[in-house]
Amino acid sequence: MDIHAISLIVDEPIAGHFYWVLQKQEGRDCRPIDAAAGPMPTYGAAMMAGIEALQRRTEARDDTGPPTIH
Repeated sequence: MDIHAISLIVDEPIAGHFYWVLQKQEGRDCRPIDAAAGPMPTYGAAMMAGIEALQRRTEARDDTGPPTIH
């Protein structure tokens, strides 16, 4: 298991209101580490916004890591 793994979840707590949530597993528990500020109108819109948030986290992590040698 990758200790840096993050899951993207799309939740619909109210019909027609979709939220993305990024979660990190800690042992048997998952804790949210980022989430949508407000609802999205479709599952697809929430999924795409969540993917963008995950990509931003990846890019920020890559920027602080060791340099890549080509």
